Amino acid sequence: MWWKTLGLPGRLFIILGMLTAIIIGIGFGAVWHAYRFDSMMNRFVTVDVAALQLSREIETELASQKGFATYFFLDGNVKWLSELAIHRMAFENLLKRARDLPLSEDMTALLDKIQAEFEDYVRGKDQVIELYRSGDHESGERLHWGVREKFFQLTEDCRMFRRNHEQKILQSLDETRSRARQTTGIVIALMALSAVLTGLLVFILFSQVLIPIQRLSRKAAHQNENAAEKPGSDMRLLSMQITGLIEDMDRTRTELQQSKQLLMNSEKMALVGKLATEVAHSIRNPMTSINMRLFSLKRNLELTDIQKEDFEVVAEEMRRLDNIVRNFLEFSRPHKLRKQKVDIAAVIDMTIDLLAYRLELHSVSVQKSVGRGLPLLDGDPELLKEVFVNLMVNACEAIENGGEIKIRAEEALIESMGRAVIIQFSDNGPGMSEELQAVVMQPFETTKPDGTGLGLFIAVRIIEEHGGRLLLQSRLGQGTTFTITLPAAGEESS
Repeated sequence: MWWKTLGLPGRLFIILGMLTAIIIGIGFGAVWHAYRFDSMMNRFVTVDVAALQLSREIETELASQKGFATYFFLDGNVKWLSELAIHRMAFENLLKRARDLPLSEDMTALLDKIQAEFEDYVRGKDQVIELYRSGDHESGERLHWGVREKFFQLTEDCRMFRRNHEQKILQSLDETRSRARQTTGIVIALMALSAVLTGLLVFILFSQVLIPIQRLSRKAAHQNENAAEKPGSDMRLLSMQITGLIEDMDRTRTELQQSKQLLMNSEKMALVGKLATEVAHSIRNPMTSINMRLFSLKRNLELTDIQKEDFEVVAEEMRRLDNIVRNFLEFSRPHKLRKQKVDIAAVIDMTIDLLAYRLELHSVSVQKSVGRGLPLLDGDPELLKEVFVNLMVNACEAIENGGEIKIRAEEALIESMGRAVIIQFSDNGPGMSEELQAVVMQPFETTKPDGTGLGLFIAVRIIEEHGGRLLLQSRLGQGTTFTITLPAAGEESS
């Protein structure tokens, strides 16, 4: 079998390629479905709903013309005729508006019939009114009964016009539900295939990578014990070298993880934010629209018990899907704080050292002004460093080249916190408009083509979890300043 002839890299490449293709396919399918759904909803709102509303207005306006001739017969007041003329004109205007809609041939023919019947009805009604005016009440009353039959027929045709539009809307909704079911089935099938491929990938990794490594580790440990019994042997020397190498690697890895934890977290949050954005816009918004339509249908339609039960099943499944999406979004939340005594000046220095290459790449200089004897803070130095890195990276990207970042830290006495430390990051970049400042700290709001909109939102949350606050000040053409206020160790913000 050709699969057995492949090496480990080839097998991993094929499986990862298939998983990538499935993910890309799901993404393109979601975009296509969202586009089709948006087009369908635009047509539904701009054409079908508007036509239904207009048909209801036509029916209502026709009903409003009833009774005016009788009122005129009873008291002879011409104001009833004026009211009748107003409603006739309104009815004719509605018919003209209906002709501007993209109607089918059957609907156009029905509208022509309504127009002709209305004109015939108006002529008969005018004859009745003239007879009443001339005093021939008996002839007018006989003719009036015939006109009423025309009115009832006209009313039935208007009602049929409205019902046809209602039926068209129901057909559109059925089509939407059918496409949603098809899309759901495809996504479930692709997810099942992804699960199978993931299981195969895990099996290969365990059987051909992890288990052999574990055996090698046990063998190395066993050889280490033998070497200890025979001092001076080559095996003991090799074991000592391997052990020293492993210790050096562990120590280097620990230091690297500590110094680059922020970058790893930023990349992780970027991936999660990007995927969460796709999920929210491609799945949650259509789900919300479907829920609204289900609620509207359930409220407005006369349903049987079986139909009500079907509606409840659909609604429950939609709630379950919503919970799945919400649980996925919760995955991007950071871990709990690991508080300790923090020297904020040292955190600032570590941040500058960590970003030295990026600052040099963007030709950005840093001016630091840190007060002496700043009080220690109760906080997580890694998370605080994450906030500082985020603010400085944003400043570098905003300044582009040849700019300057000023960092200032000083002690202050804040009424709501007591002793506190204020840290400011200022740049001479282009600044932000008031509209952008109002939303820039909200999740998934970004001005970067490849951004996720999570950086500042997470920074605000981290500072608030430390009992502090993060404020933004910016003006177009005058740069941007972020001010962080954190309570000193032993102080509690109110």
